[in-house]
Amino acid sequence: MASRLKSPGSPTVVYLYGVTAKPAAFSNLVGVDGKAKVEPMECAGLVCWISLVPRTEFADNLAKNMENLDWLSEAGVRHQRVVSAISELADVLPARFGTVFLDTFSLKADVGAKKETLLNDLRRIQGCDEWGVKVFSVQPKVKMAAGKLGTGRDYLKTKAALLRRPSAGVSIEELDTFSAALRRISMEVSDGGKISASQRGLQMQSSLLLKRANRKKLEATLKKYSDRWADSGRIECTGPWPPYSFVSKTASTTEGNN
Repeated sequence: MASRLKSPGSPTVVYLYGVTAKPAAFSNLVGVDGKAKVEPMECAGLVCWISLVPRTEFADNLAKNMENLDWLSEAGVRHQRVVSAISELADVLPARFGTVFLDTFSLKADVGAKKETLLNDLRRIQGCDEWGVKVFSVQPKVKMAAGKLGTGRDYLKTKAALLRRPSAGVSIEELDTFSAALRRISMEVSDGGKISASQRGLQMQSSLLLKRANRKKLEATLKKYSDRWADSGRIECTGPWPPYSFVSKTASTTEGNN
């Protein structure tokens, strides 16, 4: 277990990847800065997974660095890689990207204050993964009447007009039925909130907290509705992921960069 205690004047800060109920063993896992080793540290009877990273990069200038898409992409991938590695060995409550503490004293105090919520969350997510499900409307297929193809330019103009035509997509009633089916096989469902206008045709988005034993039920449900909506909707499913969407807000440590 990590035992180094950092003082407030240290050139490094404590970066948190997640919290587990028990320690797990792995070696040579590199942290978010691409250099520091990831280590487990006991905190109020739980295990925090941390690495010591440069204070200037991950605390003093974190907001500025997050505006640098190249830096953010590389660091974000490393963060996710660490959390995924931990999740393969133990149920983990993942911390959000950029969760840092100036020293291990403040980290331990924060975890101690939230221990009851963290324990409840760990019980909720035990044996579960997160899956993302989206439903997109299907654009109508381009159909040209026989004998009326005309010139190539006519064809392209007709095709463009058809593609611009809004698709009715999946009905609200069908989406409700699908959502209910997902809820029946999931421990919890987190709706995606306001649909992003940047994702064309997106009608529904949800995150599922699913027992690993229910994965086949999820696959069967997705296939059933994919076949049913062949001409009106397309289902996109991603996962499994660590349960980022199912950590209680009061258990989040994003406010811990103190």
